[in-house]
Amino acid sequence: MANEILFSTLGDQTLTEALSNQYLMLLADRMALPNHPALFYAGDIASTSSNTIKIPAVGLMGYDLLASTADGSAVANSALTDSSSTVAVARYSKSYEASDLAKMSDGGILNMAMFAQDAIVSGAMTLTSLIANLVDNFATTVGSTGVDATFANFLDALTALEVNKVVGPYMAVLHPVQWGDIRKDLAITAGGAVQYAAASQEALLVRGVGFQGTLCGVDVFTSSYVPLVNSSVDRGGGVFGRGAIIWADGTVANDDPSGQSMVIGGKVLFERSRTAKNGLTAYVSHRYLGAAEGIDLCGVSIITDA
Repeated sequence: MANEILFSTLGDQTLTEALSNQYLMLLADRMALPNHPALFYAGDIASTSSNTIKIPAVGLMGYDLLASTADGSAVANSALTDSSSTVAVARYSKSYEASDLAKMSDGGILNMAMFAQDAIVSGAMTLTSLIANLVDNFATTVGSTGVDATFANFLDALTALEVNKVVGPYMAVLHPVQWGDIRKDLAITAGGAVQYAAASQEALLVRGVGFQGTLCGVDVFTSSYVPLVNSSVDRGGGVFGRGAIIWADGTVANDDPSGQSMVIGGKVLFERSRTAKNGLTAYVSHRYLGAAEGIDLCGVSIITDA
């Protein structure tokens, strides 16, 4: 037998590899935080004549008690206690640039629709990163450096919030390692005596894939953006109530008459920028965001082994 037509002998008629019309997403944290009641939205800087929003706090509604006063005597004035927090909004941007040849030979990824969708997700994850990097900053801390997180640490954080008279609902933002340690400790030590409601599929659709469920009435979210602390030995997650973390943003105006840009959801500016001489097209996204610590006593940091 000779001259058989085999795949190995087709030579110039075949490719070494064929590109699939499907693709995998490289691993990344895509667990955006929702608009939870524990997160204080300070507002939009559009038309405010400033890039910084100031949020006042005032000691009313039971902050000061009534003083015992003798009948017929004048009561002394109480000093009104107040304070304030500020959050500054700044620009966050990203650009992908592809050549005409790259787009011509691409299997369907290098296109405007894909980059526009990426702009939405990346904008949300940027806000998640800003918030997650604040939860290690609270003056009140629980846990021990170099020691795995425990359910007792979680309870200690709740107790500290209650002692500080922080109003719920509470929100926890933990690193996946911290949550894994707490969940394991809960399964081993609590023996089912503590109520933990794992996230249902319906809850994930509403609150996002980072939602892990409700533990002791606290909505637990995980994010890999929770920072390393103590010379990268520990992770600094936290539990907090409304007022601990404030954030703000800006509505972007689209005044481009060329039609090469669009505003997505009123918050993300997505632009197509062409460099004709080089045969390049850039897809640029912008979002204007800010996050800051508000009332320090409204949060508790959980510092445990990384």
